[in-house]
Amino acid sequence: MADGPPPAVPDGPLMTLARARDALGLDYDEFDLAVQIGEVPTVACGSRSWKVGSDEVDRLVAEDSHPLPLLDRIRLVGSAEAAKELGVGRERFVRLARAGHIRPVRWYVNRYHALVWMYLARDLTVLAEHCPALLRGPLPEGLRAAVADGEDERARGWRSRRVAQLVRDAYDAWDEAAVWSALLGPELVDSALPDPYERAHLRKLRAALPPGRPGLATPEQIKAISTADHPDEIALALVALADALGRARELRPAPGRAVGAAAELAAEPVSWDMPLSATAPLLPRPLPLSDELAAEVGEGAGGAESGGAVDGAAGPARPDGSGDDGRPGLRGLLRLLGRRNRSAGAGAAGTAGGGVRGGPHSSPTSVTRSTARLSSSEAARSTSAEMPQP
Repeated sequence: MADGPPPAVPDGPLMTLARARDALGLDYDEFDLAVQIGEVPTVACGSRSWKVGSDEVDRLVAEDSHPLPLLDRIRLVGSAEAAKELGVGRERFVRLARAGHIRPVRWYVNRYHALVWMYLARDLTVLAEHCPALLRGPLPEGLRAAVADGEDERARGWRSRRVAQLVRDAYDAWDEAAVWSALLGPELVDSALPDPYERAHLRKLRAALPPGRPGLATPEQIKAISTADHPDEIALALVALADALGRARELRPAPGRAVGAAAELAAEPVSWDMPLSATAPLLPRPLPLSDELAAEVGEGAGGAESGGAVDGAAGPARPDGSGDDGRPGLRGLLRLLGRRNRSAGAGAAGTAGGGVRGGPHSSPTSVTRSTARLSSSEAARSTSAEMPQP
């Protein structure tokens, strides 16, 4: 998800994004990518308003042969070029990408209506250094079987990077909550979040994840790629949304809601008669999670068997919110969104992964909190951390 360390608050004056782009000599697309992956740190000055410290611009301009070093760090490659640079066949590289060993940073639909994934060239170096066994000899049997069965982590990997970047650059807790709301999609949020004022405010802040440069992608393709669809991904996003909303409510109520209304909402009886709409992500049972995640969420029951594999064919969750194996069900996660036992406070700062699982580009987000529950930034890290690794 997020690339690069969280930006420190600059001591010097701030520049608008347009001025910083001109000073760096980058075109719009290059500058947008440099900001996204953290090469050009920004400072949030309001909701969806950012500036760049002049000292950061001076630092980048002072590099030898500027802007070549910066352009090299943000260089993108397609699968064919990536395979060539790694010295492997294109089919092998695509298998590694589908298995989640390298994550795309951009995507678009070309004139032939084919979906094209783009990767940071610097991530190829990390992959070659940390996972040389994946580039030579037979691929692991489990990886080959998973890809043959249709596993494809590329969209999820792109979402993980995009979400962590947006959480890193969020102005406040409401902006942060809006990122997780956008990842979940309107159907699931409408079912999970009881307050219409909060739903409307989150949607106004960020209705969907920004797709970047989607090319000729249809609205349906954009929605499918930018909306969470993996059970663990949905579960983590629900927990992160609950954490961010808890802090946002303490900061200020949503527009249109009275200051004291949050307490009234917390006291309302819980109604679980809220079926997902026909277009909502299919959630037969988004859990069991891994034991580690279940422990972090704080809803799991002891004595559950280890393994952590998600069984999409499992039966429905029990009325108390737990599954057949005693682990939390969807209701246990929805409860975190304010229907019962709202938790105040926040969690320890997490780290958000880069393009390669476990690579050196992983870095902490800028959000620091203290709570026993999984914080929003920790969820961003966990979304990255649970991707397959060699």
